[in-house]
Amino acid sequence: GFGSKIMQKTAIVTGASRGFGRGIASVLSMQGKYKVFATARNKIALDSLKKEVDEFGGAGEVIPYVLDQNNDKEVEKFSEEILGGSNKIDLLVNSAYQGLMAMTPYFGKPFWERPISVYDGHMNVGVRSSYVMSKLIVPSMIKNNSGLILQISSYGGFFYLFDVGYGVAHAAMDRLSYDMAVELKEHNVRAITLH
Repeated sequence: GFGSKIMQKTAIVTGASRGFGRGIASVLSMQGKYKVFATARNKIALDSLKKEVDEFGGAGEVIPYVLDQNNDKEVEKFSEEILGGSNKIDLLVNSAYQGLMAMTPYFGKPFWERPISVYDGHMNVGVRSSYVMSKLIVPSMIKNNSGLILQISSYGGFFYLFDVGYGVAHAAMDRLSYDMAVELKEHNVRAITLH
């Protein structure tokens, strides 16, 4: 009947192969009826997420997209493809994070006994990748005068947790949302952090 053809909302969820990213992608598509572009490096995990959502048989869908967020060219290509279709992006969830994998082998060691690469693991796919993806997707949100960017962060942004790099990265994620929100305010686009 009238009004039943409500426009489907569209989301991009990074880091959708596991953890919060996978959970958010599945809830958005199953309960929220979203069309979700789910990105991660792990194709098998993305395909299994799609299969779960398809079997649920709801109104939403997952479109898996294998993407390495350490590679700006790949991320640019992804954003061009997604925005080149008729997709209006309502929600961007930045959940990709490699810090946990980077620090796990050195658990319990202080920062001066860890390789420098552990810090980069926290910052590059996490803070930097969220900044890059937001930068590429925001112009289309501004054009539509609506949108929400969600950064996944942690209590570790406020108090010591696990490792120096972990705390710095999450404090930076919080600040990223805050400062983006200031610049986006007049465009009716929001940026928030979820802990």
